[in-house]
Amino acid sequence: MKCLLLYFTGTYNTRYLTGLLKTKLEREGYVVDTYEIDPLNNERLDFSRYDIVGLGHPIYGYCAPWPFLKFIRKQKFPKGLKAFIYKQSGETQHANDASSKYFLRKLKRDGVVVNNEYHFIMPYNIHFRFDDRLVKEMLMMDDKLLEILVYEVKNNIPNKKRYKLWPRIVSSVVSRPQYIGGDVNSFLYKVDKDKCSNCDLCIKRCPTKNIYRAEDGTIRFHHHCLMCMRCSLYCPADAIHIGFLESWGWKVNGGYDFKKIESIDLKEPVITESTEGFFHCYVKTYADIDRRHKELFG
Repeated sequence: MKCLLLYFTGTYNTRYLTGLLKTKLEREGYVVDTYEIDPLNNERLDFSRYDIVGLGHPIYGYCAPWPFLKFIRKQKFPKGLKAFIYKQSGETQHANDASSKYFLRKLKRDGVVVNNEYHFIMPYNIHFRFDDRLVKEMLMMDDKLLEILVYEVKNNIPNKKRYKLWPRIVSSVVSRPQYIGGDVNSFLYKVDKDKCSNCDLCIKRCPTKNIYRAEDGTIRFHHHCLMCMRCSLYCPADAIHIGFLESWGWKVNGGYDFKKIESIDLKEPVITESTEGFFHCYVKTYADIDRRHKELFG
C-alpha cells in the first residue's frame, strides 16, 4: 500500500505529528511519502500513484488554514481515492468538529472516499504557553490515537465525524476573520530594534514571505500574513510584536522541545476527572481515546 501524507504546518506541530504517523504506517508495511504544502507553490500533484492519502492540518479559528484549503482546491483527485484526515489543535471542544468541512466538499465532488477523521491535541503557539508536563501527557495520548488511526485505516474500520449544526455555524462565522485577520494585523507588527539580533530567521522561515528587510535595514512586514505565529514563536530574541494579539496577552515565545519533553518521566497524571476550566475538555477526550485504545489493543 502506497500512502501520501499531504499536510500544512505553521509552527511545525503538524510536521512533527506527520513524522510520527509516517513511522507507524511504515511499521505496518505501508510505503509512505510526505508532502508539506508551500503557500507560494500551488503545483498539481499526481495522486494516481497512491492507494490512500492522509490530509493533515492545524486548526486556525475553527477551520483549516487558508493555504491548505487553497492547495486542496487546486488539486484534481482521482475518483475512488481513499483518504483520511488528521488535524490538530490546542483544544478539543466540539466547536472544532467541522474544521475540515470546506475541503471535504471538494473531496466529495471529486469522488474521494473519506471514512476516517482524527483530532489530535498539540500545544498552543498563541494565547498561552503549555506546561511541559501537560505536553508530555498530550503526546502520550496522541501516540495512542495514532495507533488507533493506523489500525482503523489499515483494517477499513470507519471513524467518521458527523458535523452538528452549531459547529458548522462556528466554523463558518469565526473562520472568516482568519482569512483577512493576518493581513490587517500585520499593519501593527513591528520589531524591537533594541532586542533584534539581525539573525533574519523570521525572514527565512516565514511561509508566505511576508517579512523582509527594507532599504534602511529595518525589518518590515507585507500584508499577506496567515497568523501562523512561526516568526514570533521562534524568534530567539523575542523581538517581534504581533499587533493586537500581543495587546491581548496572547503572545507565546519559544518553541516546544518535543524530544526533550518525550523524555520526561511523568509519574502522576496532569489531567484528572477533577480538572476544570479550559482543560476540562481534555477529560472526555482522554477518556474516549483510552476507551477505544483498550477496545482495539486490550
